Amino acid sequence: MDCCDWLGRKEDDICGLDENRISAREKMVDIYPKSIELVEMNDYFFNKTTSGHIDERAEKVIYQIDQTMLQEKYKIFSAFNGVTLDIDKLSSGCKTALNILYFPDKIFGIQECGDNALNVIYSYEQGNVYCEYPMISFQMSRVALVDQYGKHITDDYEVVKEWWSNVQ
Repeated sequence: MDCCDWLGRKEDDICGLDENRISAREKMVDIYPKSIELVEMNDYFFNKTTSGHIDERAEKVIYQIDQTMLQEKYKIFSAFNGVTLDIDKLSSGCKTALNILYFPDKIFGIQECGDNALNVIYSYEQGNVYCEYPMISFQMSRVALVDQYGKHITDDYEVVKEWWSNVQ
């Protein structure tokens, strides 16, 4: 028996053995309007675009994720060795969180984010993220899950895990 014969298969399920199987990214692009831009290279996007928009809103995010303080628009103070660094030295997770904060109309990949960044990202009221595999923080306070049935807010790790396995 192949997966196409599986009794639990829904009409819109894609066969796992199908050579023409579409990726999670392609599924996501079909779910979101085509006019929404997908950003997969978060570091590049941050360095070229978001860094020019940094203001006081970034201070809390930078501290929460990287334990670093924003000194001025393009400079951060490293708590690790007490030196001033250019803002492009922030972690990829921090850059991703800032990209989402400043550009909630775009979709950002979160596969490079650690739990510290995921906790901040999942606390946002706005923003769009995607990943081809589950990215769930054990310390999450809440997350909004969006699918074809609408938006659901939960603070339960197991609910998120179950939801993610059903949309994949």
